[in-house]
Amino acid sequence: MNTQLKKQLFSWQKECLDLWIDNQGKGIINVVTGAGKTILALGAIARLESVLSPEQTPCLKIKIVVPKVFLANQWVQSLQEDLDVAKEDIGIYSGVHKDPPTRKYMVYVVNSARHTLAQHLLEDFHKGNSILLIADECHHYSSPENSRIFDYISQIQTKTQGPHYYALGLSATPETVNFNEKLVPALGQEIFKYGFTEALNDNIISSFAIFNMKLKFTPDEELQYLDLSKQLTLALEILLKNCPFLRNINKQQFFAGLEQLAQQSDDDAILARTVLILAVQRKDLVYRAQSRLSCVKSLIIQLPQTANILVFNERIEVADAIYNELQLLFPGQVGRYHSEMDERTRKSMLRKYHDTQIRILVSCRALDEGLNVPATDIGIIASSTSSNRQRIQRLGRVLRQTGKKHAAKLYYLYIGSSNEDQDLLANISRDLSGIIPILDLEYDQDSRTFIHSAYQVLADQVLDYTKRKGWRAEIIAEITRNLELGKLSCDWWLPEQDCNLKIKNASSRSERNYWVSMQLLVKASLGRLTSKR
Repeated sequence: MNTQLKKQLFSWQKECLDLWIDNQGKGIINVVTGAGKTILALGAIARLESVLSPEQTPCLKIKIVVPKVFLANQWVQSLQEDLDVAKEDIGIYSGVHKDPPTRKYMVYVVNSARHTLAQHLLEDFHKGNSILLIADECHHYSSPENSRIFDYISQIQTKTQGPHYYALGLSATPETVNFNEKLVPALGQEIFKYGFTEALNDNIISSFAIFNMKLKFTPDEELQYLDLSKQLTLALEILLKNCPFLRNINKQQFFAGLEQLAQQSDDDAILARTVLILAVQRKDLVYRAQSRLSCVKSLIIQLPQTANILVFNERIEVADAIYNELQLLFPGQVGRYHSEMDERTRKSMLRKYHDTQIRILVSCRALDEGLNVPATDIGIIASSTSSNRQRIQRLGRVLRQTGKKHAAKLYYLYIGSSNEDQDLLANISRDLSGIIPILDLEYDQDSRTFIHSAYQVLADQVLDYTKRKGWRAEIIAEITRNLELGKLSCDWWLPEQDCNLKIKNASSRSERNYWVSMQLLVKASLGRLTSKR
């Protein structure tokens, strides 16, 4: 009997599977995090079995490879719950836990699969079994070590009769070094892309707003940064003169070249090591800038006290410092999740966050990829690498559809006078412009206030209007307070009719007053606050 998927597929998933089947069951799928790539893969299993003959279906073996152990466990759970696969038909191959590879469904963690997956796959293939390989987060498998999982490719002959080899690559960011050399031969070309814009228009991921928040160094930090930058520039100039092959290559290739040079024993190796050390020191200074902690605290104090908030960091020590400060402000409401905590404690924190026993979770990289994080309203990226992949993964942790009608919010913190990007999604913001709010703010650490120039122009128009109209001082004070609150939201982007509905359905006077203030901002943005006294 063919396997049946319990969940309904979205239209994009059906279209994608049609293309995949038409492409002989091979291809890489580029799909935004949170849009349902695991369900797509389970749908591929069900669809493939539906087109195979009754004799072929029992001989189909499913091999799933993932980058981390927790993803293996998520796949096992999803196979059981969404595809109704019996537990005894699923095996895990990871670390000390290695089930017999004879089971129909085998889930491999890549560290354990490097030396075994190709062998297991070929054994099945030569026994007459067709194979479906699902490569989850496939951008991980192009490195020299990880790509050994594909060593079987040269030994599989394309046949019209007998066993067949099918492959499905999944990633929100599949393009990587050696993409064409390693991933395409094993998985096929990228055949389908489903990005932020499509997922937003189809209401598959939550609507969201991005706040790019410019921070400043302290004077001492600024001096240190300038000094490190000067040393780095000088070292780079000499190195590039000696090693011109490092010019005109992308950042990833450049640092890979530096790493190789640094392992040698000549003068260029010393220079390469110097460049790497200086780059790390400068990056570390940026990540530890004092204004980050101050900004996170000020943000969370002003954000809704019922919001579920994820705080992302690059350094565990900084994450711990933020956690400790927030515990003082919001005792019992804050948890942390990072790689130096044991697995049991991490699971406990996620469970508490899921059950709303805590509403703020401070993390450090461990949440970046693949993990199904419970419903989140707000993401604060306290620090971030320049990796577009990591940023998209972090965004995906917040944008999973939860049934809530309000937009998710992403606050991206960066040091304005550093080499950090000034836009969370610099490479795709143009595609999202006009579809979602993308707002630029500044944070003043001394006054602990947020500055938003465009917003302030409208707010000033509103306050000038209230004075011209002769409204009472207490009303103007209430509007002023609400305008300050609205600075960290995008409620003033709503259509006027939505504000009217919010006013009508407000559950308290303060909530009603807030939406009246936002309505005035909307009118100001439309040039409609022109009444004179």
